Amino acid sequence: MKKINIKILSFLFLAVFTVTAFGQEEEKAEETEKAEEGKKKDNSGTNPVNFTYDFRLINEMQQFKNDGGSQNKSYMELRAPMGRDLANVTGSEAGTLVDLGSRWAVRLRGYYNTVTINDNVANTSTTYSGIGDFDARILYVAKANSKFAIAPGLEAFFNTASNDAVGAGQNILAPVVFFGFFNLLGKYSIFAPGYQHRFNLDGKTVNQSVLDIYYVKMLSKGKNWLIVNPQPIYDWENEVGYMMVDVEWGFMIVPQSGIAGYVRPGFGIGKDAPLSYNFEFAIKFVWR
Repeated sequence: MKKINIKILSFLFLAVFTVTAFGQEEEKAEETEKAEEGKKKDNSGTNPVNFTYDFRLINEMQQFKNDGGSQNKSYMELRAPMGRDLANVTGSEAGTLVDLGSRWAVRLRGYYNTVTINDNVANTSTTYSGIGDFDARILYVAKANSKFAIAPGLEAFFNTASNDAVGAGQNILAPVVFFGFFNLLGKYSIFAPGYQHRFNLDGKTVNQSVLDIYYVKMLSKGKNWLIVNPQPIYDWENEVGYMMVDVEWGFMIVPQSGIAGYVRPGFGIGKDAPLSYNFEFAIKFVWR
């Protein structure tokens, strides 16, 4: 199978970005006001297009397939609306900075990884620890109302690992686009499928398509939530496909202050899935 041409992918991504950015329709005033009011009440950090400040401390344990070893990933994540901090400092309630913060947001991740590799022939194990790769993503809300939203963006993984065993060993780019449907599959729910293509700069070794199927249901008047997140992945370089599935149970710890936590077990489907299972837990702080 021929590898996807990176230039074509980039052109398609830019085309989608341009069309959605300049093809927005004017929304009714009452519909926009209703959507904004709903965002202000949400401190869960589960809405992908509701840009708030969000700081998370996360730990994820992964078990490799065929008793190949395991990995523990401890990382910090920061999400922030661009320009909102300047608007808050200046006391602006409207204008360019506020508009920038409602449309653009950045997400940053820094990792510390511990990887254990098993040699089942020699019956030995080797463990590596160190700083992992740095990950940054920018999202732009091209269109949003109380029923639908579209947000294209770009994610980059930087080769900053202290050794190759705890990182990818290369720089990776990943254009992404999310489509959000609000209350389509039940009241207080969000269905937000996304598509991402990952490739490294020379177009080799990393060439993957990821369909991110995200569904969240708010429960107990927003005090709890359930997320189901299957991700079918196709690796064009190795011509294999598999699926990763995560299920998250979230809970507000201090709702008024935006302090919450969650547990997120997951598992791999398919003989080529790299993980048998994984388990993630976190605490997060959400504010405006």
